[in-house]
This record gives sequence, structure tokens and C-alpha cells, in this order.
Amino acid sequence: MVDMEALERALKWAEENLKAEYIELRYEDLRKTTLGLKDGVFTSFTGKLHRGVAIRVLADGAWGFASTSELENLEKKIEEAYKLARAAAQTKKEKIQLAEIDPVEDFVKSKMRVKPREVDIEEKVSHLRELEKLLKEDEAVKSVQIRYEDGGGKKILLTNEGTRIEWDYNYLYQGTYVTGKADGKLAMARDSIGAVDYGWELMTEIEPNEKVKERLLRKMHSQLKGVAPKRGEWPIVAGPIVVGIIAHEALGHLAEADLTINSPFKDLIGKQIAPEYVTMSERIVEGGFGNDKYDDEGVPVKDIHIIENGILKEIMLNREYAHKWGMEPNGHARAESYRYPPIIRMRNTVFEAGDHSFEELIEDIKFGYYVVDFRGGQAQLNSAFQVGIQEGYVIRNGEIAEPIRDTSITGVAIEALKKISAVGKDFGLEVGFCGKGQTAFVSSGGPHMRFDGGILIG
Repeated sequence: MVDMEALERALKWAEENLKAEYIELRYEDLRKTTLGLKDGVFTSFTGKLHRGVAIRVLADGAWGFASTSELENLEKKIEEAYKLARAAAQTKKEKIQLAEIDPVEDFVKSKMRVKPREVDIEEKVSHLRELEKLLKEDEAVKSVQIRYEDGGGKKILLTNEGTRIEWDYNYLYQGTYVTGKADGKLAMARDSIGAVDYGWELMTEIEPNEKVKERLLRKMHSQLKGVAPKRGEWPIVAGPIVVGIIAHEALGHLAEADLTINSPFKDLIGKQIAPEYVTMSERIVEGGFGNDKYDDEGVPVKDIHIIENGILKEIMLNREYAHKWGMEPNGHARAESYRYPPIIRMRNTVFEAGDHSFEELIEDIKFGYYVVDFRGGQAQLNSAFQVGIQEGYVIRNGEIAEPIRDTSITGVAIEALKKISAVGKDFGLEVGFCGKGQTAFVSSGGPHMRFDGGILIG
């Protein structure tokens, strides 16, 4: 175990012996539980301790990074990061500088009512078994796979600027996948739930097994009974989860400052890119998987409007890019674990609600599609996206009609934004993981939205 005093001693040694502009120590001590259940058999059943320190040093305008799980000789590791920074500085044309921040001293208390580590492993096992049993009561279900993970412990951040933050850090996640077969047709459906602010109460009260089962079976049966859609650019009403994946994949990445530089957003800041009733934010959300009080550089997490009333306004920044762009850092430096340096990442990327009811969104559509949930998605830096649809329906004469199957939607988000004709007054959220060389917990969502063009289906 390492304590605050040991970290303080190592930092003091570094301040006295190294000529560095900035020194950061991030300590993590987390116990993680992973359970995997596939068709009655537990394929994984592990409890692991993740403990170590990340060291980041800025010297001569360049970064050096080292990480270690051997906590005895931290001074040596700090020196290693320092030497890496000095070496990197020889190759750098432009010196890295950090935006100024006020150092913070704080203890971030968990909001969870029942922390996962307080729940017996037997209860977690029976929870997974019960979900599998509920799903297999449906004759069409041929296979069920559930992945469960939780973690709990503490994180500490210390810097030579005086920041001292300790987190009581906890999370839990469950991903469920079903395969179904009926009348010679195959279908797959997935569902994910997770939280950093809710504890085991997520599983028992907020997202109980019965609710997860209903969602999964609805998605699976809509595919088994579905018809192939007519390829074309029809009016599309997108549900909160599909709206969220467009916000995250096709637009959110463009607003991460390290990617903005090479994206169409670079020249669009301050310009109208969507109708004035469209606002897209990166913010703390009730139940958001990306919620936190501070980022991994000790910067308070701020709500930002990427698009405000149709105008491209703000981007996600760490301290380095905030200095580059001459902007205020807003708390988007995140690291997967002590093994990685923090980079600019999304948290909860959402479109904000408007003032239309669902009925108003579909009432005058003679023929179009309602896309509810996605299976997988990808996007390019020009905002072109392709998203597989795992639940969708035909809209005919203002009514929801038969389900559709085997389909995806494609488009260029910057163009599709202009075709948003109405925004719903509801709001929904999905949780998941985002990869960018490292994994981060994220949420995405929004209200129902109507696109009159800009999205191709089929």
C-alpha cells in the first residue's frame, strides 16, 4: 500500500532535485470483479487488485510519462519520466505549455447508496443467473451471454502546483447479448447498463432484470419479425440512443481538441451548423457513466455546449490544448488507468430536448422510418458515419407500423444536422465504452429527433 505521505515525499524529492515545469502523480488502488456467464456456464470469475502510480513530467516543454505497480522506489520512476521528457524536448519544434488553473484540495465522496464491493459475490451470481433464466423463458432465445464488471477503491492526484484530490471511486457495468431464432431467421440483440453514481441499486431498482429482459426481447423479436427496409433517403425519426451515437461518434470526436485540429470543426467554430433549435452538450447527466467532479489533471469538470442554438461554440480541452487555443480548460483529460497518460476524452455527449411530442414528430410522415437502437457504429473525422440498427420500424401515414431488420443508417453528420426538422421534448441515455487508444466510460443520448433527409437507410 502507498499512502498520501509516501506520495508527498516522492513529490518533494522531485521538486528539489529535478528542473521540471510540472510534475503529476496519479495513484490508483482498485479492486475489480469480473463475471462472465454464457448459457449456464461461468466463463470468467475474477477478482483482481489494480494498484499503481502514473507519473507525468513536463520538462523543457515536452512530456515524459512512466507508470509502475512497484511502489517502493517512486523517486527512480519520477526520474525516468523526467529523462524521457528531456529527451523528447530535443525533438520538439513547439514547446508544450499548460493553461493556468487554481490548485484544488478535495475529497470526492461516492454518491452510491450500495457500493458493489459491499454486495456478496453470491448475490451477483444469482442476479446474472436470474437474468439468463428470464431471457431463456422465451422459446426463440437460443443463446445468452452476460458480462458483469465492478470496481471500487481510491484514486489520488498530486501535483507540484498544490493540487491534492482523493476520490472514493466506484463503478459497475453489465452488458447482455442474446441470439434468437425463429422461422429460419437469426437475430442478435444487445443491452448495456452501468453507473458511477448509482451502486447495486442500479440492478435492483433502476434497471432490474425484468426491465432489461423486456428491452432485449423487444429488440430481438423486432428483428425476427422484421422486413428489409427500402433503401433511400426517407424521413427518419431517431430515438434517444441512436441520436446519442450520432452525437458521440460522428460529432463528439470532432469536438475533442486534439482531433478538432484535423476535422471540419476547426474552421466552423462560431458558425451556424444546425437549425437554432438544436443544442448539443458535453455535461454532467443524471445517471451519466462519464460523470465526475474533476478530471485526471485536477481540473473541475465543466458543462459545455458544443453546439448552442445551432452555432458551433465550445470544444473539449485538456490544459495543453486549452493553452494552444487560448481557452479555459474544461475537465476533459481522462486516463483509463495508471498505466496511461490522460488524453482528451468525452464524458456524456447529448443533444438537448426541444418542444415536440413524439406524435408531432411522426404525424405527417407518409412513409419513413423510426430507428430506436443501434448495434455498432463508426465514424470518420469528416463526420461520415455508419450505424447498424438493432431495432427499427416503418412509419406509415403517421403511425408506427411493422419492424425492420438487417439494416444500417449512413450519412455525413455535418450535413445531416442541417436536415433536423424537429426535436422531441423527452430525453434518454445509453452507457458504454469509448476507445481512443484507451477505454473510457461514456454516455450518449438526447431526445427523439426528426431528420428530413441527410440520412440514408438500407
